[in-house]
Amino acid sequence: MFQLELQQIQKHYSEFDSWIQSLRNLDDSEWHKPLGEGKWTVAAVVSHLLFWDEFSLKERFPYFKEDAVLPSFPDFQDVNDRAREYAEKKASKDQILEELLAVRHQFREMLKKMDQDALAVSFKISDHQMTTGTYFADFIWHDLHHQKQVDAVLGRTIAN
Repeated sequence: MFQLELQQIQKHYSEFDSWIQSLRNLDDSEWHKPLGEGKWTVAAVVSHLLFWDEFSLKERFPYFKEDAVLPSFPDFQDVNDRAREYAEKKASKDQILEELLAVRHQFREMLKKMDQDALAVSFKISDHQMTTGTYFADFIWHDLHHQKQVDAVLGRTIAN
């Protein structure tokens, strides 16, 4: 995985917030539109981002210390199923978007306090070696992957 500069990570989170804000304009049919036959809806995908961001904020970022060994990720399917159920049965569009923006605000505040050296902190998740910077790079790729999926199904022009 490539290494990002702190400024690039900060820029991503600012720009991605604009994309999240743009989802406020979706009507119910767009919000509940599946990405394809038998696929998740836009709502479930956005909720999925929220659930994984909350996990990172609570269970990962506080423990990024040099040479730390963190536990494996939780069962992906379980987290994803809970995110989907939240989107489809428990939360409104506005609630999900507000919660995601609030978590992203916490990310941006945390990033403001970091310097470039903080991205080089090396640790393990289970037996996988990584740095704070590569962790962010993975999640930025994850954001962009889902943004492209959502934009494609909504017929939005995709940048890049």
